[in-house]
Amino acid sequence: MRPFEQVEHTADYAIIARGCDLRELVENAGRGMISLLVEAEALTPRQQLTYIVRADSPERLLIESLRELLHLEEDEGLVPMGFAVVRLSEESLEAECDVGVVSLDEARPYLLGGIKAVTYHDLVIKPTPSGLEVQVVFDV
Repeated sequence: MRPFEQVEHTADYAIIARGCDLRELVENAGRGMISLLVEAEALTPRQQLTYIVRADSPERLLIESLRELLHLEEDEGLVPMGFAVVRLSEESLEAECDVGVVSLDEARPYLLGGIKAVTYHDLVIKPTPSGLEVQVVFDV
């Protein structure tokens, strides 16, 4: 099972992310989003950040986790290089996420494209024989 892959989408970016459970699904979606933003393997993270996301549905938890990654670049001038969901409670729908970052200036030569927003367009977390799958569309 591939953790994520970029798929064709008219005028926007999209990925399909997979995971054996919700924690792994969110983590792979974050890694997929990063792969659209920057050549992450070219740089070593200079700083580790942690954030906690709470939501009222699994889909919202996924979206909010990705929006926090996007917020780092837009508002903090930091580009995510690595992403891990350290803890996720499916009962309380709360995720603790770690992200490795570098400054926007350091990452600039390795940036691939810009993402304006993470959307809910056709967002449905689907069960599969090997776990969960979701398509995430990003507005560019």
